[in-house]
Amino acid sequence: MALPLRNLGTTGEKVTALGLGGVRWNGADSDAEAIEVVHRAIDLGITYFDTASSYRESERRLGLALKERDRDKLFLATKCIQRSGDAVKEEIARSFERLGVDVIDLIQLHELDREQTLDTVLGVDGALRVIEEYREAGKIRFVGLTGHTHPEQFPRHIAEHEFDTVLNPLGVVNRVWNDFSQTIPAARERGTGIIAMKVMAYDQGPQQRRAQFVHYSMGLDIDVAVIGMDTVAQVEENVRIAESFRPLSAQVEQEVVDIGLEMAAGGNEALFWLPEQRRAS
Repeated sequence: MALPLRNLGTTGEKVTALGLGGVRWNGADSDAEAIEVVHRAIDLGITYFDTASSYRESERRLGLALKERDRDKLFLATKCIQRSGDAVKEEIARSFERLGVDVIDLIQLHELDREQTLDTVLGVDGALRVIEEYREAGKIRFVGLTGHTHPEQFPRHIAEHEFDTVLNPLGVVNRVWNDFSQTIPAARERGTGIIAMKVMAYDQGPQQRRAQFVHYSMGLDIDVAVIGMDTVAQVEENVRIAESFRPLSAQVEQEVVDIGLEMAAGGNEALFWLPEQRRAS
């Protein structure tokens, strides 16, 4: 078996339906351990790599791993948190330095969870102007947006600018709490690539349901399911799960949705991105 490949919106890129999330290898005790995780992911066929300037050592460690690999076969996505043009220019320059690459495939405006934030980045002195300058110079290929909360804002955000991708929580717990499913038809209408995060709910679900959590998100109309992995064993397990993807039966889907509701309603502090009250109808 092989990892499924999917079109990333209308970018013209094909990427693996499973992506390696970059927030988790921060926890590795050494650079060598983190680099080993990245190498194993590449060896097993993962082509989509997610990181962010705000993920402590993530960009630097990913850059160390990429020095030893064929960069052309991989899709590299990072994120910026600054909103003004001057600040984001410095942030992106640091990302290039830490990653050690000449071109970044995807820069995402991170955590655009409120309408006024989008207004700022779209402004004359906003971050998007600088990102588009990088794109015109051939240094950045695509631009996206991300957010963890306020799902009702994202169809409007997508309509405000021709973003190439959108990254939202689209795991089981978000089916029933803080539901982002409304992003999917809005993105498809615009040709925007759809990236799912919080697939495993920070590994808070039952261990025996891990495959079903992954298959739930992969069964949505998405392009990439990004999962944070901080050990080689996790990479190997998740690749096996993704390679064996089959849509869930109605019965099994209802079972995992019920588990998601129980998790979200139980005051689990690890599910930090869920608002206190945002139950899906």
